[in-house]
Amino acid sequence: MTERAARLTRFSFVAAPVLLMVYGSIRLLAEGSKEPGAAWATGHFAFLFGVLLFGVACEGVRRIAAASGGPARRRVARAGAIAGLVGVTAAAAQAVIDLYAGFRSADKPEMQEIFAQVQGVPGVMPAVYTVGPVFLYLGMITLLATLRGPGAVRSLVIFVLGTAAMATSLDLLPLGGLCYLLAFAPLRRCVPGPHGSGTPAPVPVGSGSA
Repeated sequence: MTERAARLTRFSFVAAPVLLMVYGSIRLLAEGSKEPGAAWATGHFAFLFGVLLFGVACEGVRRIAAASGGPARRRVARAGAIAGLVGVTAAAAQAVIDLYAGFRSADKPEMQEIFAQVQGVPGVMPAVYTVGPVFLYLGMITLLATLRGPGAVRSLVIFVLGTAAMATSLDLLPLGGLCYLLAFAPLRRCVPGPHGSGTPAPVPVGSGSA
């Protein structure tokens, strides 16, 4: 991994969850966030960039697992990364559709009509909305499960809790993003450097914590 790639990976571990929190907060609190306008566009741009950075994070976790594990662990991590990137593609497509509908519509009924047209295309609903995005979370859970050490277990548990919160209600997106931020925080110190340097294993628990 080049130094630039390592920096981008460390950045993604912070920026992806933060952008998810931004999107969730705008959706929950901003006036006009559920109809065409500035709030809709701002929130969905945050969601789009956050999702793309989750793709970077998937590859980063895969590299951490590959640097510290055997062949079996690396194969599982590769499968998790592929699943995660499938989910990233689906979620990014969803964000692009949402942005397109928002920019093309003058009001909420017109936006809902565009959604109905797009979602009526065979295969779009499962690929982009109901099934495809789930692979992002399943892939990341698989990736985190391949890491070693008590810190890795904590990251996995916190990530699962964040995912469960968001699955319960989209109003809990900010909480889910916060959980992801806490789950990824110790991984920033584990990213391999340009010559495989870094602290790839085990994932640290945290400074001075028990």
